[in-house]
Amino acid sequence: MSTPHRTCRREYRQRVDGGTPFSSDRHRALRAVIDALRRHPVVTAARGQPPSTFTEVSATLAPHRWGYHAADATLRVTWQPLAPPEFAFHYSEDSFDCGWHREPNPHVDGDAHYQERVGTDEYRYEPIRFDGETAPELTWEVMERLRKRLDGR
Repeated sequence: MSTPHRTCRREYRQRVDGGTPFSSDRHRALRAVIDALRRHPVVTAARGQPPSTFTEVSATLAPHRWGYHAADATLRVTWQPLAPPEFAFHYSEDSFDCGWHREPNPHVDGDAHYQERVGTDEYRYEPIRFDGETAPELTWEVMERLRKRLDGR
């Protein structure tokens, strides 16, 4: 009698629609992120990609609504529905690149950190704590943190 070989953290059964509970949970969380972003006054568009089962969210921002002038500002969000969830909210524009992440990173103690590009290829990292627990709460929290970062530039 042999035991099945496991290659990932969790074992999931394939569903009839081709997905797994993991992909459905990620899609549901990213759908909540999209809904929260679409209600935010600085977001002009938010969409999940690929269209059928989201693996990430891309949002177009208008930071001039905060009094910060940047052309072509974007926010990219990824989500892994683990316990606790791992995620990345990453802001990009021509002259500034930063992100709020909860995922393992060898540059900081713990999983939650802020990172900011300081050179052409280097990031500066700092450990942080998140107050929110759900995808919508974390989306609003990150957007407020982003507003404060941009206000200080």
